[in-house]
Order: sequence, then structure tokens, then C-alpha cells
Amino acid sequence: MAYQSINPFSGEKGIVHETISGDELGGIIESCSEAQQNWKKRAVEERAGFAGSLAEILENRSDEYGRIITSEMGKPYTQAVAEVKKCALACRYYESGAAGFLRPEPRESSQGVTMLRYDPLGIVLAVMPWNFPFWQVIRCIVPALVSGNGVLLKHASNVPASALAIEEAVREAGFPEPLFRNLFVTHEQVSSIIEHRKVSSVSLTGSNIAGARIASAAGSAVKRCVLELGGSDPFIVFPDADIKSSVEGAITGRFQNNGQSCIATKRIYLHKDIFNEFSSLFVERVKSLKVGDPMDPEVYIGPVVNRSAAEELAEQVTKSVKMGARLLCGKGRPEEKGSLFSPTVLADVADDSPVATEETFGPVVPLFSFSDYNEVISRVNSSRFGLGASVWTGNSDLAMQAATDIESGTVTINGFTRSDPAVPFGGIKESGYGRELSDLGLYEFVNIKSVTHF
Repeated sequence: MAYQSINPFSGEKGIVHETISGDELGGIIESCSEAQQNWKKRAVEERAGFAGSLAEILENRSDEYGRIITSEMGKPYTQAVAEVKKCALACRYYESGAAGFLRPEPRESSQGVTMLRYDPLGIVLAVMPWNFPFWQVIRCIVPALVSGNGVLLKHASNVPASALAIEEAVREAGFPEPLFRNLFVTHEQVSSIIEHRKVSSVSLTGSNIAGARIASAAGSAVKRCVLELGGSDPFIVFPDADIKSSVEGAITGRFQNNGQSCIATKRIYLHKDIFNEFSSLFVERVKSLKVGDPMDPEVYIGPVVNRSAAEELAEQVTKSVKMGARLLCGKGRPEEKGSLFSPTVLADVADDSPVATEETFGPVVPLFSFSDYNEVISRVNSSRFGLGASVWTGNSDLAMQAATDIESGTVTINGFTRSDPAVPFGGIKESGYGRELSDLGLYEFVNIKSVTHF
């Protein structure tokens, strides 16, 4: 197995990075553990200060890092730069908040006074995906590091330049070098890392297949595990919603990052009374989106990550059309060259079709019509996924009822689903378990220890 980036627009190939040996891996783990033993003794405020230094580096080099992201996975350059700046925001959040989150907390009990301590676990293995090659890593490693842990990164094999850039930035920010290491390792070596006695936990963002494999290995080794997996997020528009605003929300929610986001809008449910109005405006807007070279500032949709991903999307669309779906716009297939895929909208979609039941990782979206509240909630919750959801209505009582009834980790009212450093992020059902971001995400990487005084 080799790590190599291939520009999904131009086809240009990057440097090949071979995987490391077992002996080298063992030495890295030992060095990381030794560094972590010293790191955890430093004051929280001191550890958090390095997160602020990292934020400054990310802010100053957002253009450079944005070009790396775009060249490796095809995200429009303007969105790539925004991703890096969001990483800096997360660093600032933990720089200012970590000391409060980790401060020992007294609890009264029948046994006396108990003090809750938040102590680091040891070494965290971060297994991260390519679709947000900086954000997914930073939102995992920063709370882990400031809480006193060491971190080993296994990034996706098609974004090695992003992985190395992050490692360099973390080192330049002042974190001790052995404390955070990028690893070019095989899938088999990942299992051995999880089994290693000095590795305490694993955090994965990725596919359901990868999640099942990592969860199985972590379970066998009795290691803590956080999983953020796939999604098929519903976007529900009730008849009293602001139609123009909801159309714009659906455009961004579905097509940002070339549609390659776990929390992207993937199923749009429209009340029958506003179906025609919404679909007409939506299709018009979709047709106006420029597709092409992701370095072009006017391009909104670049290529999906590779030709294989484009062909998988085409297969999902083709099967859904055979089951009765109707193309409202888009070709439903890749362009002749590269991995560009024109944004595709479908109507008359069967609830058991691939675009309704599977995760569509690209610029494809089905529109569904519904008649009443109970019907749409039932159809929304029939999915095996439960990551995010978006509800559009002018009725606050209806919105809160839907937020209660929808089975997901996140519900956004009158907006598209997005993540924020201060808000817990994660899913239920086959979208995973555990939380990232906020204080709750930080607590995934600590031992909550009860110390009772009699």
C-alpha cells in the first residue's frame, strides 16, 4: 500500500510515500508514549497555548494549505481556504476553553465530597478521511492534545501532502515532536496500533465499512472508540417556510465540497403544496452553478475525488431511474474525462431506491413529496443513518416537535446542517457514536476520575 495524491481535475500525480516498517512503527509509538508522560504534567493553560500558536500558523498559511487541499481532493479553492480558517477557529476555541473544561469539579454525595478529575488517557489513534483533509484532523487532534494526550494520525492514502503539512504545522506550533506523528501505515498495521498496550483509544471519521472494522478491533482490545460515519441527511420544507431561503439553504447544504460531506443535504422532502414552486426554483439555481476547474474562483462544483466515485454515483442514479425516478437536471453520469459530475436532481423517487437508502457522496439529490407531518417523520426516520437533519418552517412549535421526533445527532432549523467548534457533533444508528467538538468532544479523550474524601 502506498500513499499518493492524484489531482482529480488534472490527473497530475504527487509523490509516492511508502508505508513504514513494523519496527519503525513500534519505535514511534514508544517515543509518543514517552513524550505524552511528560506532556500530561504541564499545566492545561500551557498546553492550550500551543493550540493558539497552531491557529496563527493556519491563518497565515490558509492560501498555501488551501492549494494543497484542492490539488489532492478537488474541493473548490475558496472552500478549501475557508476550511483551513475554520480549523484555526477550532484551535482558538480550545485555547480559551480547555482550562475550564478540564478544571476539577466537586460533587456532593452520600459518601462525602467527590472531586471529578479529567485526566488524559494516553495515546489517541486518529483515522481520518480525505473529504475535509484539514478540518477532520484538527477537530480531533487539538482537543486530544490540549487535554494531555499524544496523537498518532493515520490519514487517507490520497491526501499525504495534507497529512505532512498538518504534522509540520503542529511541530512548528511548539508541540513536542514525538507527541504527534503522521503515519503512513497499512490497514493491517492500523489493527496492530489499536492493539498496542500504550494506545488508549481511537477516533475514526469515515465510511461505515471502515467504521465497522475499526470498532471491531477497538472492541476486541477493549479500547475507547469514537465513530463519525456516513449520513443521508433529510432536508424537510413545510408549506409555511420561506421558499427562497430554503432553496438557497439546499443549494449550499447539498453542493458545497462538491457534495462530498457526511452532513450534506441528501434527501429533500417538500410538502405537496410547495413542491412545484420549490423544485422549479431549485432546479433553476442548480443549472446556474458553474462546474469545472476547482482553482477557478467562479467554480462552485469541482470534481468528485476520483473516477471510481463518479461511476458509483452514476450507478446509484441509473438504478434509481430504472425504479421510476425522473431526471429534472443533470446527466446523471460522469463527464467524458476526469471525475467531474454535473449536479443532478431527481423527482418521483422511490423510497427504496439507491439515492434514497444509500449515502450519495457527490452532487446528486432526490426530491420527495409528502402530505402530512407524521408521514414525513416516518419516512425520514426509516433511514439507517442518523447524522444530521434540516427543518424549514415558520412555526416554532412545529420546528421543535420535528427536532424532537427526528432520529439524528443534529437538527438545524431554517438553516443547512454544519459543524461549529462549540457544538457537539456526531450521529446515531449507522452514523456512528460518540461526539466531537465542544467540551463533550474533549471528554471523549479523558478519564473522568472520581476522587472521594471522607
